[in-house]
Amino acid sequence: MGSCLVVAGEKSGCGKTTIALGLMGVFSSRGFKVQGFKVGPDYIDPSYYKFATGREGRNLDLWMLDEDTVLELFDRNSGGVDISIVEGAMGLFDGAYPDDKGSSAHVAKVLKAPVILVVDAGRSSTSIAATILGFKLFDSGLRIEGVILNKVGGESHLNHLRKVIEERTGIKVLGGIPRVEDIALEERHLGLIPAVEKGSIDEKIGRISALLEKHLDLGYILKIANSSSDIPVYEKRVFIGEKREDVVRVGVARDRAFSFYYEDNLDILRFYGCEVVYFSPTEDERLPSGLDAIFIGGGFPEVYADTLEWNRGLREEIKAFSISGKPVYAECGGLMYLGKEIETVEGKGFSMVGVIPVKTVMRGRIKALGYREVLVEKDVSFFRAGDRFRGHEFHYSEPIHEREPDFAFKVIGSTGKTAKEGIYLNNTLASYTHIHLASNPNSAKKIPERIKEISKNTQI
Repeated sequence: MGSCLVVAGEKSGCGKTTIALGLMGVFSSRGFKVQGFKVGPDYIDPSYYKFATGREGRNLDLWMLDEDTVLELFDRNSGGVDISIVEGAMGLFDGAYPDDKGSSAHVAKVLKAPVILVVDAGRSSTSIAATILGFKLFDSGLRIEGVILNKVGGESHLNHLRKVIEERTGIKVLGGIPRVEDIALEERHLGLIPAVEKGSIDEKIGRISALLEKHLDLGYILKIANSSSDIPVYEKRVFIGEKREDVVRVGVARDRAFSFYYEDNLDILRFYGCEVVYFSPTEDERLPSGLDAIFIGGGFPEVYADTLEWNRGLREEIKAFSISGKPVYAECGGLMYLGKEIETVEGKGFSMVGVIPVKTVMRGRIKALGYREVLVEKDVSFFRAGDRFRGHEFHYSEPIHEREPDFAFKVIGSTGKTAKEGIYLNNTLASYTHIHLASNPNSAKKIPERIKEISKNTQI
């Protein structure tokens, strides 16, 4: 599996994404094959990794997936690379409520990987050593092998912090990054702005990488990565046997408005018989030819609502495809697009596909956030009654139903609260929950045949 390290933070906002991305860029520029991973359900951070490494970013989530599955996906995606860099989520020990399952520390221990802790050193002095010592002592089963200090005040500040941290904690300080405002990655309400929207991302990664080259002990960081243990033996759960020949053709909406996909989900569909073809709801006037199904993931349709409304021809094609009874599956932003209208926070409305009787209204605060377990209660679209998956929900929009909808899902939150979800009409299904297909590979592998069965009995 090559070398591996986990770049984790003391807290959210400490700079771990910038530093993890910069390390990916630095080692890639030195000729290493680098694979980027993200702890947790985040789509946006991994979208940057491809710009730094040339490889799709991947997710490692120990709430949605069991340990053997995470190890399988890690092994499959790190095969043939020189170094895997895993970016943590939130603070090192922060995971899902109530037991912090799936934290960066949990993932690091499952991977048997060393940890580099990123700490915000702004306005700090000797007391920072007590904080870092607390991280070291909090879990003796974790290997914190180095500290990167962010937002240091200068050389004398760094020298003082280095001395006190190394003397009091025994953890090596790998360098200090000065406060540089123009390297910060831009954000909006769901987190960072997706890399697909950022025309200057290559130049920004270059600036970040150059800064890290100057201020970090990259040789020692590589030594830490090389100290990672071999991946343990495990039983494959997901990618079993040989890749199946394509049996169905699935159109996947992927562009600046719709970019939230777990890459492993697309790999699973391909492995078990789906030919995945991309189309752009903001740019393409027609759907790809010969589709058996459509998959519309999440993203920011509200940001591009005017462009989506303007592309009326494609909206009408998608509506006709849905009315025909062929399978359409949409998640979060895809649900918003399949509805009748999106209303922005400014109160302006934009017409969408109009397949499902719902209007979505953008709000100024989070409407839902958290892990979900999904029980499918109807045979509809990609799924059959009895299928059970795990996923995640995060959105600022609120659905306003034109009438009481039909729901195909029962969702159970991580706190145990239940709700009805998954609006369906014919074989069109739209849900706010982003599911991970690897959480139930036995059901996921049947999706191509399910699509084939429905598609052969319908026509446009």
